[in-house]
Amino acid sequence: MSFHELVLKFLEGVRDAGTRADITATLTYLVELYRAGRLSDERLLQALKELCLDVLMEKFPLKDIEELRTMAEEWAEQLYRAIRLQTIRNRYMRVFPSE
Repeated sequence: MSFHELVLKFLEGVRDAGTRADITATLTYLVELYRAGRLSDERLLQALKELCLDVLMEKFPLKDIEELRTMAEEWAEQLYRAIRLQTIRNRYMRVFPSE
């Protein structure tokens, strides 16, 4: 699944437009830091886990924290893979431009 599709799916259930915008802005900021080489793979993944946990706690306030942590890790891994794939593609496009 693409990064944008994942973000849309992740935002399902977040009703407040401001919160949705803040989550999207935070994800975009993390992606830009990663693309610029200012965020390591490990730090990106950790930041994604923290963000995902915060969002999931908001979406599912009655769920057990351990279950939410597991869900957050799964979401973070998916987002990380999508960001990494998108970043690699963009780097290759700069290195090997089409003619």
